[in-house]
Amino acid sequence: MPAQLSEFIASSMGDGKGTLALLMLDLGRSDRLDAMAANATARERTQRILSRLGNLVRPGDRLAAVTEDRFWLVLPQLPHEQVALVAVARILEELDQLAEDGLVLQPSIGVAIHPGHGDTLSDLLVAADAAMRAARRREERYAVFQPAHAEPVFDPRFLAELKAALRAGELMLHYQPQVDLRSSGLHSAEALVRWQRRDGSQVSPARIAEAAEHGEILHGFMQFLLNTALRHMVGFGHGGPSARARVSVNVSAMLVTDRELPAIVGQFIETWGIAPQDLTLEVTERAIVSDVKRCAEVLNGLKRLGVRLAMDDFGTGYSSLAHLKLFPFDELKIDKLFVRNMLENTGDLRIVRAMIDLGHNFDMQVVAEGVEDVPTLDRLRELGCDIAQGYAIARPMDVASLGQWWRANAGTQA
Repeated sequence: MPAQLSEFIASSMGDGKGTLALLMLDLGRSDRLDAMAANATARERTQRILSRLGNLVRPGDRLAAVTEDRFWLVLPQLPHEQVALVAVARILEELDQLAEDGLVLQPSIGVAIHPGHGDTLSDLLVAADAAMRAARRREERYAVFQPAHAEPVFDPRFLAELKAALRAGELMLHYQPQVDLRSSGLHSAEALVRWQRRDGSQVSPARIAEAAEHGEILHGFMQFLLNTALRHMVGFGHGGPSARARVSVNVSAMLVTDRELPAIVGQFIETWGIAPQDLTLEVTERAIVSDVKRCAEVLNGLKRLGVRLAMDDFGTGYSSLAHLKLFPFDELKIDKLFVRNMLENTGDLRIVRAMIDLGHNFDMQVVAEGVEDVPTLDRLRELGCDIAQGYAIARPMDVASLGQWWRANAGTQA
């Protein structure tokens, strides 16, 4: 941190004149910013953003670019911490204007407040950084610091270990079957990443996915998912019980705005010689609101390849009905949060029923996740749900076990 800014924060924290807010702004995807900024140099881009944001601050505020993709804004003497959130909203609006001018960003802002989130400058910096990382992790545009944010998801050593595991072929895919509720036949299988360290310990899939969002391994991780899943699918299609095997693969939120993604997916489809419609790419609904226009461009590019698209975890984000109209989704996946208690909770049941009707009104198949018992499976069938996955059908399994499961259910493949 620049010395002058450090001194300003320290003196402002000790003046006793109201609330101080530290905003840490990360522009997102620093490894691809120059490409997204057309012909602008990194320095020109930084100055452009500083100039635009500088128009928003009060005379007593301080704004500084710490790196080419990270900015800090200090707001002293606030009457209330809610004023800081007003500033966050204005910053995001300004960055959206930059996006309209051709500079596409995926900003995340962490907010730390004094007093409350730290008594020292170091405490406040740690809190703001943790909140910013939590916003990035949750695919949200900002977050106000909470104690839970201080728990690290991964550190540089973990990231280095994950990179080495990816290069060494230590990551594996397990699969969870999906069934067609009308015919009870096999519909597809969702690919789920697994990693067992050499010492035998298992790494949380959520931790792997969150670390894989890091720019250093983002594309390599996606290529591993596609290459492995399609290779396995070809194996089932050629030597298994059926000439047709279908698979679903999750797409990182950070890749949904990457214009290169359709070309990458198309290359793997061609390499493995699969029918495009036998690959489903799953995208979380929160991912698509970061940059609606660019997401629509990328998803339509994928759709032109002939692959299927699924909106994952529906109901847990903040997409609107207008977004459903904009994007070419084939499937809508209802999050397990609503499915698992739908027989005991009338509110969840109503939500599930409404989501099924909504998906059908948009000509999408509806997939229920987290189906853990037969009564829930039967109720979903009564409600007209199309596809289901969960422990009531099968737990995630390795590729060899999937082969056995596939053969056992070959006669009823949908």
